[in-house]
Amino acid sequence: MEGPEMHVARLMAITEVKNVPPDIRPFVEFKAAVDDRKLSDDERVAILVIDTTTCYVPVFLKDPIAMDLLEKELASQDAKLASDSKELLSKHLKK
Repeated sequence: MEGPEMHVARLMAITEVKNVPPDIRPFVEFKAAVDDRKLSDDERVAILVIDTTTCYVPVFLKDPIAMDLLEKELASQDAKLASDSKELLSKHLKK
């Protein structure tokens, strides 16, 4: 259930890991470690930013997760995916 405290996650960029800005790179490396994933520079990643925060959520596009799992992951962080971002990401994630 959404409450007034829900933040909105917006798609900031889809890029290769090597092109992720240095201030966002630690978020990508942390998520890779949590997922026990070995990063390669040419791997594509979508970067979500949580509105009104400096929190970034990387979404790896090689062997992508399902949209509903991404939405559950965001909900656990009191965030929901913006509808325009969901539409763009749906082309890259599992149904």
